[in-house]
Amino acid sequence: MIFLQNFVHKIKNIGYTDYLSDYEKKRLVIFNILNFTGFCLATIRTLYTLLLAPAWYNYWTVASNFGLLSAFLVLFAVIHRHLYSTATVVSFATIPALLAFSSLTTPDSGTEIYLILYMMLAFFFLHKIRNIIFAFSYSLLLYVGLHFYFKNNPAGTASSSMAIYYTSFNYLCSFLMIFITMYLIKFQVWKYERSIKAKKELIRLSNKNILFKTKQIEQQSALLQKKNVELTELNNIKIKLFSIISHDLRTSIYALKNIMDAFAKGAFSKEDMLMSLPGVNAEVDKCVELMDNLLSWARNQLNESKVTLQSLELSNITSNTYKLFSKKAAEKGITLINNIEPNTCAYADADMMKTILRNLIGNALKFTRAGGCVEIFSEKNNETVNLMVKDDGVGISEEALTKIFSEKYYTTLGTGQEMGTGLGLMICRDFIKSNNGKFTVSSKTGEGSCFTITLPIYKKNLQMQEASVDY
Repeated sequence: MIFLQNFVHKIKNIGYTDYLSDYEKKRLVIFNILNFTGFCLATIRTLYTLLLAPAWYNYWTVASNFGLLSAFLVLFAVIHRHLYSTATVVSFATIPALLAFSSLTTPDSGTEIYLILYMMLAFFFLHKIRNIIFAFSYSLLLYVGLHFYFKNNPAGTASSSMAIYYTSFNYLCSFLMIFITMYLIKFQVWKYERSIKAKKELIRLSNKNILFKTKQIEQQSALLQKKNVELTELNNIKIKLFSIISHDLRTSIYALKNIMDAFAKGAFSKEDMLMSLPGVNAEVDKCVELMDNLLSWARNQLNESKVTLQSLELSNITSNTYKLFSKKAAEKGITLINNIEPNTCAYADADMMKTILRNLIGNALKFTRAGGCVEIFSEKNNETVNLMVKDDGVGISEEALTKIFSEKYYTTLGTGQEMGTGLGLMICRDFIKSNNGKFTVSSKTGEGSCFTITLPIYKKNLQMQEASVDY
């Protein structure tokens, strides 16, 4: 059984080479099997004419069958040399002629059916149109010639039972050859279609896998970009922290240290020390304010600020902040007015709102001249409330506004040469965003500024989120 399988495999793959396309490989297999089948049938015919044929089968019949055997062997030799195109041309040029000659030398029918088969095979095996037309016309001409020959010369002498058996066998072989040919073509076409379908499915799965990998790469790329942005932001935070600590905080602390060193060395008397206490107190307040802002800003930048949204009575918060800055406003000769109406509620975080108000009022006092006015008031809308801090100070230029709302570190001196940290408005902007609010500034140089915080109004009938939210 294994020997037979190996033998069939070798017959099918005569002349096989990797340079052939898949379609040509399929046709080569069919061509080899048909040639081998034809060789077997020609061998049987030859043995019959030599051993069992009646007396009227002459030497021409034997010669024609030997001619068919030789033709098939030549075809195998040509294919073995990888001359597939030459083999097909030789096959369609010689086999039909030898079949016709064999039919002429025997007074039986059946051989002409092979010619019909070769007419059909011309369309499958030949490439060029002129070769197809020639092979088809050639086989058709031989078929028509045999038809008229047998019509004018009926095989009346082939009446013996042996001749009838041979004719029947000839018809059976011809129909078998047609069946084998059609089956092979159908089988190879089906096999080829199945391989194409399998390749398409493989390509589809490959494309799907490529799309999946592409999405993974895009997600990883987006994640890397996000991490890169976060690292850049962290680096900027580090730079800002070092800048503030090395300049503003260091300056204030060194000023205090110098005063204390001078007092310890006796350079200051008790009276001088008492006189310098307001300045020392101012420096301490500045350090405390700076540390508070620095810690609040750093925690918010590192996403460690905990936002607890709740209903806030804005008048209570502004009242406490108003008391905190009343003395400072009086010292600078500025009128500080709190016009927040009672029962004005907003939905926000209490500690963050206190920090925002401290920074806005502190900034307003810083950039307002003596005799000026700073007012805190509110406006109610349908779903929001506006909390505003307005001053008639020096105002802010468009260029300065752009810098203030950017990520860059920016600070200027106040009307009393007060030093700033550049963190106040940055903290206000970030905290307002964390409270689902909006922050707008309207200002004109020399006329003053108005800072507006827009927050959602707390309503009991709305399902607000009372739980703590981490940002």
